[in-house]
Amino acid sequence: MQAELSGTAILLHYVGINQDLQTSTTGVNGNRLGAYGFVSGSGTGQWQPSSQLFTGGASPTRWRTTLNFANLQDINGTPISMTSVRKMRWTYAADLQPGYFERTEFEVRVSAWQVTGSGAGYSVAGPGSWRIEDSEGEITYAGTWNAARGNFSGGGIRYTTAPGSSATLPLQLNNPMALYAGIRYTFNACKMAAVIDGGLPVLYDLHIAGEDTLARVFLGSLPPGQHSVTLSHAGAAGEFFYLDFIEVVAATQTLPMLPAQAKYTLATDWDTDHSICLAPERVAWMLYSLGFRGRANHYAGALWFYELVGQGYSYASATVSFQGTPEFSQPVSISFGRTGDPPGNSTVFSHLTLIGDTADSIARAFELLINNGSTGIWAESSGNVLTIHARQIGVDGNSITITAVPSSGPFHAVASGGQFSGGADGVWLTDLSAMPRMNRAARDWTRSYFAALRGYGLEGTAAFSMELQHGDPSVAAGIAQRYPSGQAVLLNTPALQTNFSPASIAFWQQVYLDMAQVLDDAQVTPYLQFGEVQWWYFPYDGSGLPFHDEYTKTQFQNQFGFAIRVVPDGSADPLQYPEEAVFLPGLIGAFTTQVASFVRAQHPDCRFEVLYPTDVNEGAFNRVINYAPAWDSGSLDNIKTESFTYTLSRNLDKCLSSMQFPKDKGFPLPQRSHLIGISDPASPWLKEAGLARGEGVESVVLFALDQFCLVGYPLPLRDGSGRSAKFGG
Repeated sequence: MQAELSGTAILLHYVGINQDLQTSTTGVNGNRLGAYGFVSGSGTGQWQPSSQLFTGGASPTRWRTTLNFANLQDINGTPISMTSVRKMRWTYAADLQPGYFERTEFEVRVSAWQVTGSGAGYSVAGPGSWRIEDSEGEITYAGTWNAARGNFSGGGIRYTTAPGSSATLPLQLNNPMALYAGIRYTFNACKMAAVIDGGLPVLYDLHIAGEDTLARVFLGSLPPGQHSVTLSHAGAAGEFFYLDFIEVVAATQTLPMLPAQAKYTLATDWDTDHSICLAPERVAWMLYSLGFRGRANHYAGALWFYELVGQGYSYASATVSFQGTPEFSQPVSISFGRTGDPPGNSTVFSHLTLIGDTADSIARAFELLINNGSTGIWAESSGNVLTIHARQIGVDGNSITITAVPSSGPFHAVASGGQFSGGADGVWLTDLSAMPRMNRAARDWTRSYFAALRGYGLEGTAAFSMELQHGDPSVAAGIAQRYPSGQAVLLNTPALQTNFSPASIAFWQQVYLDMAQVLDDAQVTPYLQFGEVQWWYFPYDGSGLPFHDEYTKTQFQNQFGFAIRVVPDGSADPLQYPEEAVFLPGLIGAFTTQVASFVRAQHPDCRFEVLYPTDVNEGAFNRVINYAPAWDSGSLDNIKTESFTYTLSRNLDKCLSSMQFPKDKGFPLPQRSHLIGISDPASPWLKEAGLARGEGVESVVLFALDQFCLVGYPLPLRDGSGRSAKFGG
């Protein structure tokens, strides 16, 4: 600390240990410190102000950081071998706030990356590589095995819980190759034993607490000739061993550029790890490198794109009241711990009483001490009372223990109790009034993604549905679609299906406007999609179709003079409900028209398309109420059809009728596109894609990138006729 005297004022500088004003590197951290003044004895002078935080500390806005991966250590100083690192994340946190949390935004820009040293190369499976799926006949299974379907390589995976169960693969190699096993690390996995060419078994521990992830395990390098590999369960009964594939790899660092396919694209979904967990530039590069040149379809998601607000939460707190007359050199301390932890783990804040200290000044001293960088608590003082608040919201804060010393004598401290109290858990809900509606992560990722697409010469569309994971289902919020029973429509996404009320419109108008601005910032002409903006298709709670929210019921009553009727399901005859058949699609049309007008008021060149699922609207009533009269080739730039259940049921006739649906609505081919689900490798999705291309639609969207990569579909696509050869032959 350094001080300057100027008349009756003292200017204090915090410079740090063994530093001066010219060399100090304390920066903004110095602003966490504070000073208080007092007058001893019978003096009548006083300090103005009586206490104050330091200000003016500044840190550089640009830093150069070097990470030495050859000498990584954990928090205990134990070396970490880079061969043990499976995933790394570089996390930044917002600055500590001086009170209860308030939403803020910040950004970090990382540039001028350089990687030096040996072992920096990255290899992939190149020409001459091949993968043997778990279901292929070359693998011989012994023991007890089960098969499962899903987003695995080839669409399936084998697993066993029986020790000793094994899988054996013979190999004939003409060139030196590397051998890998596609496995699954899980919280309940066993050890895997690998035996190559009858040698000694090598154990691989597939257990990772709290995780479930697919990975490749390197088994070894093999010379040309005949070989055999056996993988077996080497753990306890009941532990799982998953085998997805065995891969023979000719490694290369040269990535292929696959032939361009103009109509096709892979949809991306920000709710999946293949978007939200990857750099947007990498996702765009993947689409381009895989040869997809069709108009990209990016679903902004239903789970994470919005801001959250807590409802019913409260923070835990405690108080310490300082009472009596302080004695010079008397030590005073407050200890904080957690229930169940030993006292030695507690954090102790101490103050040695100074001449002239009062109960009020000591309370202020502890406020300044606690707020000088504490990450778990913060404090404020008022007179002789110190109030300490948990930074962690909810009941967790009630686990903080507090002890104040001395607790008796002429001067003592009285804590409100042995633990914090008042912390309560609530629920996190979508913030319907946040500006902007889209959170910073969603805006930044999407902006970078569309800018990267533009760099590759690819056009893209951003889509929203009516779903919100944290949507408020209460009647008071007024945004939920409701069944006749009054229950909100809660989907297994998980999400709330929102309605077409003014409250819902106000939220979604701003969402679409935010996205239009994001695309404009990416220097692309905005193209937005109303993704399944419809009444929910099924009476999931058994009481009927869900258009019984208060707004819809009131508007219908006012227009027709009687209550909206209960429609049992989507197959009902619309002639039995003529008023509902006219009224309900009108609300959808009013919604999309108002959203489009709101956006075009600031972005007049913004384009819009509708995603229309023909399969779930196959029933007569759904077919009428879920297609708005306002949707025509003049008001919309495109209509995109989808029919996942037709694909999964292998009904190509219905798939064809689905993609021809817009023709009956007056949309020419340049304004028609088709989206196809590709989750099931056994479905005829590839033939459906060929049919759509043959129809001449503007683009064919395969849903989605994550499933395409996890299953490992071959490229280039062969237009639906026959099977494509795997890469490398």
